[in-house]
Amino acid sequence: MESSMYPCCIAPIDTTFLREKPLIGGRVLTEEMVLKSSNVKSLTAVERLNLWSCDLSDITVMNKLPNLEVCSISSNFIESIKDFQNCKKLRELYVRNNNISTLGELCYLKELPNLKVLWIQKNPISELENYRNTVIRTLPNIEKLDNVHVTEAEKETAKKEGFEICIPKEPTPPTKQDTPTFSNWRQTIELSIEEINKVRIEHNLEPLHIDKLLPPSHTHKRVKQSYPSSCLRTYQGIG
Repeated sequence: MESSMYPCCIAPIDTTFLREKPLIGGRVLTEEMVLKSSNVKSLTAVERLNLWSCDLSDITVMNKLPNLEVCSISSNFIESIKDFQNCKKLRELYVRNNNISTLGELCYLKELPNLKVLWIQKNPISELENYRNTVIRTLPNIEKLDNVHVTEAEKETAKKEGFEICIPKEPTPPTKQDTPTFSNWRQTIELSIEEINKVRIEHNLEPLHIDKLLPPSHTHKRVKQSYPSSCLRTYQGIG
């Protein structure tokens, strides 16, 4: 736990109230939780926050903490650190052992000039190729990464070997399929009637006409994907 290694930065806090009703896949961090954990009366007064191992997956409320300086949020279910981008006074961030998997997430920390300590080990990104060089190149002001001091030699190497990254794109929501309109539904029925008529002619029966089977078109703005009962009865009458 980070608090044991950096006692001057993050004091141990009783967070059992956060674990009373754990949710599958993580819980949402609320303003009430933040205030209770920090023992302050307003979000703007929060400077240090210890939320180690609290089953969190949503930390959107971090956007409302402009004066946050030190934050330990390790051992949760965090997938993105984008909510820290407005914490301009952030100096130390401990977010190890979470679910951060994209190096592009580091870009959300680029505009934090005071960030000097970052512990992001034991996330999927720490297993990626050239991870350390890429972090140092992206965040050149970092002085300690994963509890190891960053040397000037490392910074020079990172400039050459670190990957250039950008903010990950937001996932595009799936496109909702349009409900079939009367016109394309009619076209489907016409093709079916054509097949039916071939069979009816073979049985010396009079061909069917689409206009006699369907109701007036002005009553159909949108229809379900089903055939009219008259058409179904036609199938049953063949043979």
